[in-house]
Amino acid sequence: MSRTRRIAAPVRVNGRALTGAQAAALRAASRADAAGRPAQARQLRQRLEAQLGEAADAEWLAGALAETAVLERARGTRVEHSPGRVRISGRDGLLTLRDSGALSARQLACGLRYRDRFEAAQPRAASALAIRPGGGCAPRDVPERIAVRLAQARRDLDRMERAVADHYAREGRPALAADALLVLREVAGLGRTLRALASSGARRAALAARLGEGLGVLGG
Repeated sequence: MSRTRRIAAPVRVNGRALTGAQAAALRAASRADAAGRPAQARQLRQRLEAQLGEAADAEWLAGALAETAVLERARGTRVEHSPGRVRISGRDGLLTLRDSGALSARQLACGLRYRDRFEAAQPRAASALAIRPGGGCAPRDVPERIAVRLAQARRDLDRMERAVADHYAREGRPALAADALLVLREVAGLGRTLRALASSGARRAALAARLGEGLGVLGG
């Protein structure tokens, strides 16, 4: 006689279906509580909460990026996606330089890696987690987790900028390091165009050269 296999309904927490591993962790926490091991139960629940929080943050961010892309496309702007970011071509200094041939694909990739660390190192990156597109609060806000990410991003950013400054010092051109860091922060970090930084064509060309060289250092 064949036996019908019953499929268990997914375990849900705050409306979110848990994966098999997450449901097992929740059951393990309950067993630890019942066995008189509250510290173990608390640790298991905190780990599960962190996983669920990261998933909720990712869903919220994806919604924000999608909303931004729709609005910009409606304005006729070209939009490019990369993990965790929306790139608005008409307003982005890095993409403008890539499109003009002033930056190679490798230099562009280095610039976007720098921007990832630059954006993550800003205090507003933490406060952005508390705002939903259209208003309201984000799914969760864990100050300790945000503080750790912020500190790591700042260390990464400092290491990148030191590498660029050290390059010019070794080359015997330390006076150019200031321009290199300026254009790196303004164009690669903030996405500003060279035209917004300088009115002179010669000055824009000099800044473009410093940016290309700096990105080459980061990719070396």
